[in-house]
Amino acid sequence: MLALLAGLGLALLGMGGEIWLLTVEGEIGRGMVSYLQKGLSEAAKAGATAVILEFSTPGGYLDAAQACRDLILGAKVRTIAYVNREAYSAGALLAIACEEIYFAPGGVMGAATPVYFDPQGRMEQAPEKIVSAVRALFRATAETRGRDPRVAEAMVDPYVEIPGLIERGKLLTLTAKTAAEWGYSEGEAGTLAEVLALAGLAGAVVRAFDYRWTDWLVNALTNPWVASLLIAVGALGLLIEMFTPGFGVPGTLGLASLALFFWSHYLAGLAGWESFVFFLAGIIAIFLEVFVFTATDFGLAGIVGLILIGLGFYTAMTGPLTHPDEALRAIGAVALALVVSLLGFAAFLTWVPKSRLRLGGVVLKSAIEERAVGRPAPASSPYVGKRGNTLTDLHPVGKAEFEGEQLDVVAEEGFIPKGSVVEIVRDEGYRKVVRQVKEG
Repeated sequence: MLALLAGLGLALLGMGGEIWLLTVEGEIGRGMVSYLQKGLSEAAKAGATAVILEFSTPGGYLDAAQACRDLILGAKVRTIAYVNREAYSAGALLAIACEEIYFAPGGVMGAATPVYFDPQGRMEQAPEKIVSAVRALFRATAETRGRDPRVAEAMVDPYVEIPGLIERGKLLTLTAKTAAEWGYSEGEAGTLAEVLALAGLAGAVVRAFDYRWTDWLVNALTNPWVASLLIAVGALGLLIEMFTPGFGVPGTLGLASLALFFWSHYLAGLAGWESFVFFLAGIIAIFLEVFVFTATDFGLAGIVGLILIGLGFYTAMTGPLTHPDEALRAIGAVALALVVSLLGFAAFLTWVPKSRLRLGGVVLKSAIEERAVGRPAPASSPYVGKRGNTLTDLHPVGKAEFEGEQLDVVAEEGFIPKGSVVEIVRDEGYRKVVRQVKEG
């Protein structure tokens, strides 16, 4: 690309009033959303005269294409599409969203019916519901730009017939010539310099905006199974911090993982305000289950919390045009992540308190030190040393009764069943740390 610009005598400078060049090549994935968002935004801030989007793409994900289309329609700078060879499927939608379209000789645009691959790898047309939604999306985009909406619909639905252009039962793909005849091209240009001349921008300075490492990162982090790993690490880290005093490494890793998850899916145009609302509501419900509703065994608040958190993650991974297979993979990824985090937390409660591992705020440090030297914690209050019975399961938080007084307690070793005899080993004021008293 730089060699082409040099051959055309176009300088790559960072000055205002220039033409910005963005490339849409290869598969249109979620990283393309962050790329276009940044490129169009920076071009507008720099006072660019126009943005040229050069297309050479077989298409890509529908949810990513819809987000890219919205960015182009909402751009505050003149947008010009240059179909340099092909703009199939999702690429056609993005080209139609531009204010002007120019074709390279031999360029084609169309063939946009949504498809998906079954478990055997066979390509099949998407359900009619998806086809109808995509057809409406193409139609609305064409209408916004003052183009014949029937032509856009015929790219998506083979049952759309246009006399003189496409017969029923065939999917429309426009060539440079037919695109010009039907108002989908402002002209044919063999080079970028010719595009500038046809667009009335001859001799303008051009600046190429390259794909960035953050765009590659967004593309990688929005993979369902990578997202699943981020969810698992995030949930496990927060669970450990919720049930242990202080704030340490697990909480930091958990927050960092969740921040990466929501950041990448937000930049990909998938995570919206509803995803954050679901997630925060779920966290609040689980907090209430652990610290408020500990006297009940049913755990309704905890169940509701897990469902809300799952919805938050799921809605952040899917869009209205996400293929059914992609939606199922998202469900599987979220479910697997939550199960793994719960199993990991159960293992933590079972193993860590019995080990000599010291992680500062991650474990009940003084209790471990006490066990290591074989002496009880010093009595700092009249409660230390008292024995009573648990009124609820301690997992690890719950309630226990001591000499007729009900207290909020936390189990030193993670879990103690209801009805067990426990002894207070430390007084933390608002709650007491207890240890199960074994027979003998």
